Amino acid sequence: MPEKKAAPAVAEDFSLEEFPFYWLAHAHAIYVLEMEKVLKKIGTDMPTRRVLLMLKLRGTASISDLSRHTIIKMSTLTRIVQRMRDEGLVETRTNPDDARVTDVLITPRGEELAARIEQSTRKVFARGYDGMPVEEMKALMQSLQKIFRNFADY
Repeated sequence: MPEKKAAPAVAEDFSLEEFPFYWLAHAHAIYVLEMEKVLKKIGTDMPTRRVLLMLKLRGTASISDLSRHTIIKMSTLTRIVQRMRDEGLVETRTNPDDARVTDVLITPRGEELAARIEQSTRKVFARGYDGMPVEEMKALMQSLQKIFRNFADY
């Protein structure tokens, strides 16, 4: 098995401009700001978007699965799901196989909002990927997945 070569620790000639996590944090922050502007115009927010799009992709999901995939703490997500249920965007049910688990399902109203979100945010994604060839995008995804797996091992 080949030896893992780690990136060097902070060097004496450290430069923010050459530090990947600097750019990751800044790219994510500007992405969130741009998304929030668009979502506010249609009367919603990032947590609602994350939950609805995850449910649209996965169908029914438990609160713990949603928490893991949306990167929202379980206690916070529980409150978000309760609000969304009150707004008619999702339904909650006790899992038939494990009564300790709460399943979340998207409603027709939630599906309508998810479609509006996808339509409204297309330009944000297009802007973020502008000028990036498909192969470069694939390489970026592979690198980000590798970084994630490295941290997930801990």
